[in-house]
Amino acid sequence: MNQQEYQNMIARYFRGQINESEYELLTDYLQAAANREYFEQAKQEWNQNPEMDEAVRKNWNRLEYQINKSGASTINLPVTRRLWIRVATIAAILIAGLFGGSILTYLISDHNANQEKLVFETPRGEKSLVTLPDGSQVWLNANSRLVYHSFSSSYRQVELKGEAFFKVAHNVNAPFVVKTNKCEIEVLGTAFNVMAYDEFGRQEITLITGKVNVHSGNNQQAINPGQALILKDQKIQVIEANTSQASGWVENKFNFRNIPISELMKRLENWYDVDITLDNPKGREVCFTGTFKNEETIWQVLDAIKVYTPIQYQKTELRKIRITVN
Repeated sequence: MNQQEYQNMIARYFRGQINESEYELLTDYLQAAANREYFEQAKQEWNQNPEMDEAVRKNWNRLEYQINKSGASTINLPVTRRLWIRVATIAAILIAGLFGGSILTYLISDHNANQEKLVFETPRGEKSLVTLPDGSQVWLNANSRLVYHSFSSSYRQVELKGEAFFKVAHNVNAPFVVKTNKCEIEVLGTAFNVMAYDEFGRQEITLITGKVNVHSGNNQQAINPGQALILKDQKIQVIEANTSQASGWVENKFNFRNIPISELMKRLENWYDVDITLDNPKGREVCFTGTFKNEETIWQVLDAIKVYTPIQYQKTELRKIRITVN
């Protein structure tokens, strides 16, 4: 698409007339600073435009009020739109995360449950830090989603899909619960990492400090600092943790110990926003041990992996890579 077509899309966006595929294109377009600057100028003009209907104004004002009221915070550059889904009305903004990336934040009003939730989503290639109302901090990894429910004086709950590192503010009277699609993790105040990407076929909870209890079905297991709990096929396993591998990504440091190449490539897809095809199924058998920083390019990382594993790579398109295991 050329610049004029994007500008026309932005105009339709403010009228609430773009579909989901167009919104994805617009999100990619706004990754560039110059494009975001143009968008902000257009938004200011739109806010003063009488064509901006009352429903759009109310959605934006309502979202802004809810974020301020909840106390959940990020550094933000607001982007408004109107979007309808089957069970909820969403008012959305695009905000800059503390890692220099972007995070999509929106408010869901679930009329059936008569409650509202804040949703934080990071795209591939980005990470963000969210501070919750109780002072707890959540580092949200690439391609992840955190749903925040209103906290009460006796209970705190969030939902996670993807990966996040938590530093939970201690409150003995209000347990903090992280829900995934396979388990519930209950803590009082601690630091831990949760990896719950669907594509890995397992979930891992790694404890850095404090103590957590994990509930899955009829199973319950406590873990101590330096331990990791692996949940796979409805079975629980507790092992000695590689804590630097589990939490190093927060500081853009990646330390791997015997990670299968197939899983490593999935992680690189998320971190660098690329699509990687693994041609040879032997990639599931080859493992990599090593350390690198996210400051390096994807090509520098792949060159380093080539030194220690029998792989070759080929750039097939702009953001597409083919990996062959020899």
